[in-house]
Amino acid sequence: MGFNTALSGIKASADYLSVTGNNIANADTTGFKKSRIEFDDLYNTSVLGAGSGNSIGSGVSVSKVSQEFSAGNISYTDNNLDLAVDGSGFFVLDSGIAQSYTRAGNFKLDENGFLVTNTGSNVLGFNAVDGVVGGNLEDLKVPTDRIPPEPTTAMELQVNLNSENDDVPAFIRADFDPLNPDTYNFTQTQGVVDGNGQSHIVTYYYAKSELPNTYKVHATVDGNLTDETGAAFLGETFATFNSAEGGTDYNGDGVAEQPFELLYLGATEPSEADIAAATKTPLAVAGTLGGVAIASALAPEEVREPTAVAREVFDPLSPETYNYGNTRTVFDSLGEPHTMGYYFIKQGENNTYELRITLDGKESYVDPFTGEDTRFLEKNTTVSFDPAGNLLGAYRGLPPFGVPQPITLEIMGVDPTNRGQITPLDLKGSTQFALNNTDSFEQNGFSAGELQGVSFDSDGFLMANYTNQQTATLGQIALATFDSTDGLMPTGHTSWLASKGSGPADIGRPNTGTFGKIQGGALEESNVDLTSELVALIEAQRNYQANSKTLETENTVTQTIINLR
Repeated sequence: MGFNTALSGIKASADYLSVTGNNIANADTTGFKKSRIEFDDLYNTSVLGAGSGNSIGSGVSVSKVSQEFSAGNISYTDNNLDLAVDGSGFFVLDSGIAQSYTRAGNFKLDENGFLVTNTGSNVLGFNAVDGVVGGNLEDLKVPTDRIPPEPTTAMELQVNLNSENDDVPAFIRADFDPLNPDTYNFTQTQGVVDGNGQSHIVTYYYAKSELPNTYKVHATVDGNLTDETGAAFLGETFATFNSAEGGTDYNGDGVAEQPFELLYLGATEPSEADIAAATKTPLAVAGTLGGVAIASALAPEEVREPTAVAREVFDPLSPETYNYGNTRTVFDSLGEPHTMGYYFIKQGENNTYELRITLDGKESYVDPFTGEDTRFLEKNTTVSFDPAGNLLGAYRGLPPFGVPQPITLEIMGVDPTNRGQITPLDLKGSTQFALNNTDSFEQNGFSAGELQGVSFDSDGFLMANYTNQQTATLGQIALATFDSTDGLMPTGHTSWLASKGSGPADIGRPNTGTFGKIQGGALEESNVDLTSELVALIEAQRNYQANSKTLETENTVTQTIINLR
């Protein structure tokens, strides 16, 4: 009997050594789960199945070799296809005959673009169609097709225009003082002879008012702003000039006014009606000096133009001609990139900016249907803000040259392959605060792109990155959990099969319910603790030697009995 007991102990110790050795051998195996040997004692039983009260044990047997599914450490790698499950769950594999399950996420792409293991098993998940992830569990595939271009059909621009921006020239807030050059922009002189034949110098001073291209006019005679009675030589007078560009017929005579041409001269601030009527009253100076009356008149055609101080013709290459501008890329239907510029020009002091749009450096294109030169954005398009700095809207028309009419901001001809396309530009959220000029621009077009790489996010979505900076959702990896992981059957290659003891697989999506999240570019290491396994080796060796000693002792005792005579 002792021989059998010793032999069972030797066998059990040998099995213990095998299990420990297997753990040590797989200490660096990705996703490996260490095994634990479990022993049962043996006793003889009677026919009825019960042992006697003084039964001697018959040795030991291995009742089970179970695996411990505790998580291993997560090790980060440089491969985006390496995956680790942070939490509960197994990757689902198509092994041909049946599904298998693994924690080893060192996946690859085969020649057909399918995600596979090192042994060629397909990884299962939910493929996407046009970015929408489906609900059918199937082999997860990475399409390598290029994505076609998309033209720009909508644009969003959120801009902040600094409330401290100035019109050009800037509005002069200080009271006029002929001795202070900061209170006016430019001057003009005229000689006049009084009734006694004495010559006098009349000087006209033009100071920028609150309205665009409009100046308040003052006059002195021999340096005097008022005559002997204290009355001003020139009453309140305003002069409005055309912009540096010209090209608009304001008075309806069929002839466009010239750049910097005088459009209005009168005693009140101009209105749209005054500009349309071309009201121009001569500058009349009158008063007395030394008891002698002085009178002079300056005809409208003699009024000096503000060419030396006014803003120059808009030029996107010249920052002095606008307050803020920037360029962004838009795309046509062939995926060709084009540079769209947007420029804001402060007009007066009523929180209004003229908006100019360019494409590839030009403000206009030749309409293929009419043959006419057409601007991408119609002339005199403005953007206005309320006193709190919030956007009021976009308008067509700039006071005092026209009546502002609310419009939907639309850009024509952005796509050279389809000039008839109208592209809306949304300025929602734009402001005029006392902050630096900044903007945020978004558009929905892009060029054609080749697949550049793939990666997984924490929800297990397979994301594709393309050379045109676009991303697309290609699918989502599947995970499986079990009622009892102890019931899983190991099949080698760090994978398991479901069994009656484990229950059927509950398959779902990562980071939902009890399923763990996915860590891309990482692998789960073996959960083997080498220190513990080395100690277990010592224990197994000790047990083996002790059971061998039992066998040796039994042999000695038996030999003693045989030697009796």
